[in-house]
Amino acid sequence: MKDLSIAFLKIAALFSFCGGPLLVSDQLKPRFGTQGAFLMTVTPVLLMLFGAFFLEDDVEDRIARAAVWWGRQGLYVALAMHAYAIWWFALGHHVSEQWLYHLGIVVGLIWSTVYLREGRRWVVARNRSAGKPAERDDSPIEPS
Repeated sequence: MKDLSIAFLKIAALFSFCGGPLLVSDQLKPRFGTQGAFLMTVTPVLLMLFGAFFLEDDVEDRIARAAVWWGRQGLYVALAMHAYAIWWFALGHHVSEQWLYHLGIVVGLIWSTVYLREGRRWVVARNRSAGKPAERDDSPIEPS
């Protein structure tokens, strides 16, 4: 079952890149070249993918916390690229194989929602561990 979920994450990452990040990459190619534009736009998606691998780990693990946090930062950048693509297409712009962009936006938005819901557990657990209440002592309280 774990192998199936990892395969799903990889496929979702691929299709998530095909939305907003691919559109932004296409628009950045003339200025930064093919490799530069690709690296700039695939990095947030890879951060999300890398963070997703740690979502099932212990919330006290520092490496896992860092990976999930960086994944959330990548998620925000990827969401901004998807929002830009939605806005760009809403203005009436068209590209070849536009269905691929639309599919990438839908998968990216669904994956982002799932990641945010799962990542919320990390935020709640971290807040609990940072502000733990004092241990209760069952001895009776006596007035002084």
